[in-house]
Order: sequence, then C-alpha cells, then structure tokens
Amino acid sequence: MSRRLALAVALFVSLLALLFVIIFSVIRIDGLEEENDALQAELTKTRLELSQAGPELEKTRKIMSEMTKGRLPHLLDMVPDKVLQINGPYLKNIVFTVLNQNGTKSYEYKLVMENSTAKTVRPAARIFVFDRHGVQIGSAEVAGRAELASGESRSQSAVIDLFIDEEPRYFYASTADKPTGLIQ
Repeated sequence: MSRRLALAVALFVSLLALLFVIIFSVIRIDGLEEENDALQAELTKTRLELSQAGPELEKTRKIMSEMTKGRLPHLLDMVPDKVLQINGPYLKNIVFTVLNQNGTKSYEYKLVMENSTAKTVRPAARIFVFDRHGVQIGSAEVAGRAELASGESRSQSAVIDLFIDEEPRYFYASTADKPTGLIQ
C-alpha cells in the first residue's frame, strides 16, 4: 500500500506542478499579449507620423533648394548620370558620375565643348560644385587643352577636386568669357 500511496503523492505533486506551470504560462501569455498590443499601437502611431513627415520633409527640401538657388541663381542641380544641356559659349553639355572606390565616393564629370564660332578657339572652363546649402565644396578646371576648330566638338573628363567632404548637390559652369548655366 505504501507504493500506491507514493504513486498517488507523486501524481498529486505532478498535477500540482502542472497546474502552477499552466497558471504561470497563462499569466505570462496575457502579459505578452498586452505588451504586443502596446507595441502594435506604438508601431501604428510611428507609421502614421512617418507617413505625415515624408511629404513635409520633401517640401522642406524643395524650399531649401529654392532658397539656395535664390541666393545663388546660377546654380544647377547636379543630377548623376544624366546629360545636362548647357547654354553657353563653347560648353554643350555635361554628365556627372558618382564613383565608389573602396567605400570612398568621388565625382567625375564629362564636359562636351563645342566651337560654334567661325574662328579657332582654345576654350577654358571652370566647374564649381556646391553642397545642399550652396557652399562651394569643390572645383575642376579645363584649361590648356588643344584648340577647337570651327564646328568641332570634343569631350573632357576628370574627377572633381573636393576640398570639403560633402555630397555635391549643385554645380556652376563657366568659361573664361562669362558664366553659363541655363539648362535647356
């Protein structure tokens, strides 16, 4: 009979332990469900705020760009990998390319120069790049190159010398004669 009693006591203790585990699990699951509900509500609120902030941020960027261009009206948007037409003596178009070498970005330009005059010329050009605030952060100079005969065009390319480590957003191109910068 002591064996039955021992088995009954063991069964009772096991059932009691199981009951405690079930009660603890139900309480813990309930707490986790409340925490999950709170986190879901916070996530929904954050997503709503983010969806409202996106258009406001874009509007602010546009206002900043207009203000920068208002202070410096000859600045043009520096759009990578797009042919930007330039109206000016000897400057036809320019393409900017972002180079990534070992995690370091550099910016290359390819400038097409064209002589639409009746005489042979030796054009010189300067390219200045600016950050999002309109602060000059780099430049390049195209000078001492071969002459361009009447009707001839030629491309020049090089890496822009950045003296401040910022991302260029605008550029300004000029020849030795006068500034250019109207994109068609």
